[in-house]
Amino acid sequence: MKTSTVDILLSIGIPAGVKGFNYICDAMEIFDSDPYYADGKICALYHDIAQKHNTTSSRVERAMRHAFETALLKGAPEKVDYYLDQVNTQNSNLLRTLYIRIKQDQQRKVEEHQEPVCTSKNCAIRQQIYQEVIDHLAQELDLVIEKFSIAGI
Repeated sequence: MKTSTVDILLSIGIPAGVKGFNYICDAMEIFDSDPYYADGKICALYHDIAQKHNTTSSRVERAMRHAFETALLKGAPEKVDYYLDQVNTQNSNLLRTLYIRIKQDQQRKVEEHQEPVCTSKNCAIRQQIYQEVIDHLAQELDLVIEKFSIAGI
């Protein structure tokens, strides 16, 4: 989750040097590990991130807001449109939208790497190829067995 979050934040225009960048990464990891936060407990999320970084909840909230504002104002428009909601720019909504998009991207990658569904046409071809390979291997095995029997082994 962290790697994809970092890649996405950089691509939408959030500078890696701002504190909000790391806080948003932490938020995505927490969302991924505990649905309690993604369902609306954002104040508790700020508190937990603040404890991790030895700061206050209000500083975490402000740093995230600044990072999101930077992306919304100066970021790559097509990426910002995809990963963030430009209508409701509250941190809680932006965090949830970002999380949902990251999960959608991960699901698409998984689906792309899955074997395609077998249709009647390609299944018949696949079955024919497998049968030909098995027949060929059986012939080769028969020849090897015959050679061993002739040699008396």
